[in-house]
Amino acid sequence: MKTKSKILSAILSVSILSASLSAFVSGSLGVQAAESSPTVSANKYRLKDNIQDGVILHCFDWTYNDIKAELPKIAKAGFTSIQTSPAQPNGTGTWYWLYQPISFSIGTNGVGTKAELQSLCDEAEKYGIKIIVDVVANHLRGDHNNIDDDLKPSEYWHTFGGGIDWKNRWQVTHGSIGMPDIATENPYVQQKVCNYVQELKSVGVDGLRWDAAKHIGVPSEGDDFWKSVTQYGLYNYGEILGGPDDRSTGNEDIMKEYTDYISVTDSNYGKELRDSFNSGKAPNSSGNWSEKGISNDKLLYWGESHDTWSNNKDWGFSNEMSQNVIDRAYAVAASRNKVTALYFSRPSSTNKESIKMGEKGSTHFTSREVAQINKFHNAMDGKADYYTVSDGCSVITRKDGGAVIVKGSGSGEVSVENGGGYAKPGTYTDAVSGNTFTITSSTISGTIGSSGIAVVYEAEPEEPSASVTPGSTNYDTDELTLTLNFKDAKNAQYSIDNGEFVNYTNGQQITIGTNLPYDTVTTVTVKASDGKTTSDPETYTYTKIDPNAVKVVAYDNSSTKWSKVNAYFWSDDNKEMTSWPGKKMTDKGNDIFDIEVPDGAEYVIFNDGNSQTDDLRIADGNKIYSNGSWQNYSTVKPTQPTTAPTTTVQPTTASQPVTTQPATTQPATTQPVTTQPATTQPVTEPSNRILIGDVDLNGTITISDSTEAQRYISHISTLSDDALIAADVNKDSVISVKDATSIQAYVVKLTVEDSYCGTYTGNIEPTQPATTVTEPTTEPTSIQTKNYVYFNNTDNWSTVNIYVWSSTDSNYMSWPGEAMESIGNNTYRFELPDGVDYAIFNDGSKQTGDLKIPDVNMIYSNGQWSKYSE
Repeated sequence: MKTKSKILSAILSVSILSASLSAFVSGSLGVQAAESSPTVSANKYRLKDNIQDGVILHCFDWTYNDIKAELPKIAKAGFTSIQTSPAQPNGTGTWYWLYQPISFSIGTNGVGTKAELQSLCDEAEKYGIKIIVDVVANHLRGDHNNIDDDLKPSEYWHTFGGGIDWKNRWQVTHGSIGMPDIATENPYVQQKVCNYVQELKSVGVDGLRWDAAKHIGVPSEGDDFWKSVTQYGLYNYGEILGGPDDRSTGNEDIMKEYTDYISVTDSNYGKELRDSFNSGKAPNSSGNWSEKGISNDKLLYWGESHDTWSNNKDWGFSNEMSQNVIDRAYAVAASRNKVTALYFSRPSSTNKESIKMGEKGSTHFTSREVAQINKFHNAMDGKADYYTVSDGCSVITRKDGGAVIVKGSGSGEVSVENGGGYAKPGTYTDAVSGNTFTITSSTISGTIGSSGIAVVYEAEPEEPSASVTPGSTNYDTDELTLTLNFKDAKNAQYSIDNGEFVNYTNGQQITIGTNLPYDTVTTVTVKASDGKTTSDPETYTYTKIDPNAVKVVAYDNSSTKWSKVNAYFWSDDNKEMTSWPGKKMTDKGNDIFDIEVPDGAEYVIFNDGNSQTDDLRIADGNKIYSNGSWQNYSTVKPTQPTTAPTTTVQPTTASQPVTTQPATTQPATTQPVTTQPATTQPVTEPSNRILIGDVDLNGTITISDSTEAQRYISHISTLSDDALIAADVNKDSVISVKDATSIQAYVVKLTVEDSYCGTYTGNIEPTQPATTVTEPTTEPTSIQTKNYVYFNNTDNWSTVNIYVWSSTDSNYMSWPGEAMESIGNNTYRFELPDGVDYAIFNDGSKQTGDLKIPDVNMIYSNGQWSKYSE
């Protein structure tokens, strides 16, 4: 059944690039090249050299590539470190499988590969950012059939089982928490984990977060695990929820023993922070374990964690709290001296089963209030702190420094105590709101802005920045007025569609879109300079849409990989536009599905009948829901279909056939046949050379190659080394929108400057597709019109049927379809009727899922399609 949950507004900044051919022809499509990754130092962002001295962004479930793409913004927001999900192997799917790994090694899982992790570490180092990897060492997967063979013997496992008395420390360290508890005191187990730690270090990892650390003993309990695994010079902190056990006293010495080796979490303090702000009150406590003798430089605070968000009704309930409540809690946590703090990137779903590894979370960490708290934390490093509650606010003052004031609720004027007289007297500008604050030896007064958080100190000048209002959007008018702004800069420039940069004044307005055709995408890039430093360029995209066109929503299925995608619509007055699970969406190829929005519909749930997204308010314009956010979506159809069949015309006298790609499979007439050399199988080039523009490496250049390039640019997929060479059409060592649009232009025979599309590696000058009309020497006598689909009967069904239909007509045949023709080697084939694009292979009882036929002459084998060859 469907669920109705709170509507989330986590809007991500990475858009799917959908290059419109009409825009390219009009000359207004953005072709801004991606910026090469800069080599910068931590000093540019004033990040800390040591993880404990800075703050941590938890990119929970993000892929390594998604994290890599956000590094500039993460550094700019003041995060010294990034925590990833576990790197150990355990497939894909729901998030908690990452915490049931099968090995102590870096493996491929739902967040990426070893090579991608190393690439992230290499890139992060350029920004002075440290990478922390979550390590699961207390257990492996409950089913031991697939774990490391050498760890299967019973000597490496505790036998106590479940039913833990949480006040009994021995049971806490020897009992099962859902999976058998590994014997961490065993030297061989320790060596296995040590090898894994060294492997992580070898790819550039800087720190480790130890999952379920409270369930692993300390030396006084006969377990030297921590002494063994922390000897490699990495930062280490352990997840200790509550305390080492549930005793109210008597476990402080155990906690201190942990801190001989690792930093530890203070989850009880985090719970007090968020519960207090959620009730509209400033928390009274200044800490939990710190008040029991644990040194601040061994503590980690948070407002929420993945456990308080992702476990439905687990303790904490933070997924029922607003982001602003958590931000207030984080502001207190991250403004303390010596304590590190973790900021959690919220997934788009609050439902435990709907949170998937590999799905990018919220980018709210870039908000001004969060970034300014981080910068305060970094600037105040080493200055003693003082916590007090005054005028309904949490007040953290830093000796000879500034202050952070967080209202229990709301905003407005405050006059609070200058705790300890620590904050330096003077007049300051709140780094969050820009309001003026006055600090005396005893008071701090001013007006707190809408975030409820004020950061008051003598801040370093901000890096110059430039922006455009409104941000990236669709518009349905003939033209759109944009306002160009800059901050902390002396001058700024803008560029339209990769043209020359032009100076602008702050607040200047420009107009785009005049007389451009619908579905034109215009890009506006801005940058600013203070005379010493120039900001990284910021690019915005604007799509002109037809106000009378049918509104469409799309869904990116590349992460969920549902076998079918439905859309369930309703409105604010709970009027259902469709019955559950909704209407089946149209497969557009490349894991993209779309559907028209019914009149009056205001909300949608995308689903496969079982799994589903949250309730989503439908955004303005044509949008696609991808990686947890709405992004611009172009409905323009490519000029040439991505799956156009290849038909061979065989003249009676010519020694070689002329190959062409007609738009349909209708028999050819006596009209001249137009050749398209670069989009057919090459016959003279050696096979070991790379065809520039052939991104999918199938020997032809079609619209699908442009799509593959766009998916790479948008960090939806990765490319092999050969594919990267093929995608770099203009050979500038950067894969950008310009390359993708050059491929589209090649397909429809348009000339693009600096395009090498259609040439092979080693060619010097770019060539353009031929437009020569070739007269056949005689009229063709025959045309090959049979297009087959093939099936490899790996399950040895006694009969093999195929049931086919099209996206527009489901009445091609009755179930279970027609028997397929056996052609030997357990392979079967079926001649496809015109227009068919879906199939189900079956034996009358067993069957595959609904399968989109990607092209003619394809074979379905072992769960995937590939090109069939004799």
